[in-house]
Amino acid sequence: MFRKIAGSFALVLLSSSATALASDEITPATKISAASTDDIQPSFLPAPQPTTRGSLLPSLYVSLAGLNAYDAYSTNKGLARGAAESNGIMRGAAGSPAAIWAIKGGVTAGSILMSERLWRSGRRAQAIGMMVATNAVMAFVGAHNNSVLRNQR
Repeated sequence: MFRKIAGSFALVLLSSSATALASDEITPATKISAASTDDIQPSFLPAPQPTTRGSLLPSLYVSLAGLNAYDAYSTNKGLARGAAESNGIMRGAAGSPAAIWAIKGGVTAGSILMSERLWRSGRRAQAIGMMVATNAVMAFVGAHNNSVLRNQR
């Protein structure tokens, strides 16, 4: 059961990120002849766009997916061993492993889509900052879940 859910989650994540990256094409600016540049103010010229995204943001996407997957796995394992869900928002889904996986998948996809939207609107630092903050929160949650699982042994 776990393999099916994890495989489905990985398939959805990989296919959605490929779609998001495929639509990130940069079109070349329109060529302007030297004679026509006298009529155009510099503020109307297109801003230079970076040709590549780099590897930082996609790496943050992958780490967020991994951290959310670990959170879902460790939460389900802890609940099966008798632990209680401490997150009030997730408490209603604690009885259903499928619901936990679905929520974690949706949260991951939503965070990635929001970051992509920030990146494409030119707010690159905000996109990276949001993903760093989200990864930091999920790393804290994963560490907490790990300590709960260790104490249950």
